[in-house]
Amino acid sequence: MKFKLLLAAAFVALATVACGGGDGGSNPFWYQVPPPPPPPEEPPPPPPVEKAKVTGRVTNALGGQGVGQVTVSTGSLSTLTADDGSYTLTEIAPAASVLLSFTKAGMVPQSRATAALSASGSSTVINIPMLPVAVTVNFDPQAAYDVVVPGSTAMVRLRANSLRRADGSAPTGPATARVTPIAPASDVNVMPGNYLAGTDGGAAPIESFGALDASFVDADGAPLNLAAGVDATVRIAPSSRADALPASVPLFHYNTTTGLWVQEGSATLQGTAPSQYYEGTVTHFTTWNADQIYNTVRINGCVQNAAGERVGGALVASEGKTYTGLATALTNANGEFSVAVKRTSEAYVIANTPTEISNAPTVSVGDEDVSLGACLTLTRSAVSVKLTWGSRPLDLDSYTFGANANELVYFENKGSLTEAPFIGLDVDDRDSFGPEVTTFAKLAKNRTYRFVVHNYSDTFDPGQTGSPARIEVANRGAQSIFAPPAGETSSTRIWHVFDMTTDANCQATIVPVQQFLADPPAPINTDNDAQYCN
Repeated sequence: MKFKLLLAAAFVALATVACGGGDGGSNPFWYQVPPPPPPPEEPPPPPPVEKAKVTGRVTNALGGQGVGQVTVSTGSLSTLTADDGSYTLTEIAPAASVLLSFTKAGMVPQSRATAALSASGSSTVINIPMLPVAVTVNFDPQAAYDVVVPGSTAMVRLRANSLRRADGSAPTGPATARVTPIAPASDVNVMPGNYLAGTDGGAAPIESFGALDASFVDADGAPLNLAAGVDATVRIAPSSRADALPASVPLFHYNTTTGLWVQEGSATLQGTAPSQYYEGTVTHFTTWNADQIYNTVRINGCVQNAAGERVGGALVASEGKTYTGLATALTNANGEFSVAVKRTSEAYVIANTPTEISNAPTVSVGDEDVSLGACLTLTRSAVSVKLTWGSRPLDLDSYTFGANANELVYFENKGSLTEAPFIGLDVDDRDSFGPEVTTFAKLAKNRTYRFVVHNYSDTFDPGQTGSPARIEVANRGAQSIFAPPAGETSSTRIWHVFDMTTDANCQATIVPVQQFLADPPAPINTDNDAQYCN
């Protein structure tokens, strides 16, 4: 009985310990269930992703004026350009690249892939020149027919009864042809796409020797193309910055879905200069390009702002001076870039953001990659002037009257971007085409600058008007295009293109002049007291 009482007392003591009494840490039978962990905190919601935006201006590639009512589209999004050609396309889903299409009746369709728009709220500027359709002609599609472009060697030769609707049926009534030669040597931007061809290994850069756009509709407006198993002959007028034309080149057609050129067939050079052409056969109609994929090396460099700080996300372009091609690259977070150029060639490189533009050095490359000696520097003024022209005249020269008296930037005085006049001419191009690029690093307050083009060759077969010469002005992301006006004669070698006026904040306004002169215009600034904005 005593043993049972003792045992009962022991259990009571253990129960007391288990209920919180005594020294639980010294008792091997003690145990307490830990409290449950607190529920995890809800992660903060991700920041809202802002849609991307593209702005720009569509201009007539021949006259430079803005083109209104152009449909600008990507996927299901579209907008129309205003009367001055300007547009803004918003609500674009962020993406590594966006393919834009530009269409309007009477104009050759255009297309361009943007640079990266993957960051939230990112934006870019895409300015596009569009060519008016060169020839529109009605004909009997049941008979063989040659669509000839007046003043050009470009042509499309059709077999009799060779056109069909999309459903395979024969066209209704007379057919209408729309054919336009494309001359990229004078302006690389008139070519659809980004000078990239699709290959098994991805996209490869191409060099163009001329292109042709051709489309057909029947009397009902239904699109027509070649019947299955039927071909047609195309002749492409050569357009190249190269010293010599190859005897044969591949033919590529433009894929409007991918934005890449697709090789199909070849063309041979025929005729006698200056009436040569590339001739080949095609099995369907679209934009056809006589070009070739080229071997590349790379120009490596960096981009900085006026304060010397590296700039990430800047778009760097290389444009051929001895070949007709274009390539682009984006700078990384440290402002570094590597852009492709054709092996053993000359090209110029330029960087820009939506609001700034850099100097444009010309670079000669051989068989190995090269590095720039200094970073491309974005200018606060964000103003540049690009002169291009055709194979003749051989030599056109850019002249810029500066902010002080007697300041003139031209081939014998290329100026400086680091001191007055804060204007730099990249190179004196003396063997056709250009481009010559003039960059403004700083602008002065309340001054008038003048820009003229001089026909140094003094040849008029053709002159600047027939070349055709072209001026492209970038002013803080806005674009102005100038083509020569009427009135050129053998005694008016000087084309006064525009004046540029500045206000007290150095904001620039482009004032068109558009006159041919026998003598240079008088400078407006008559003192040396220009005050520059930093």
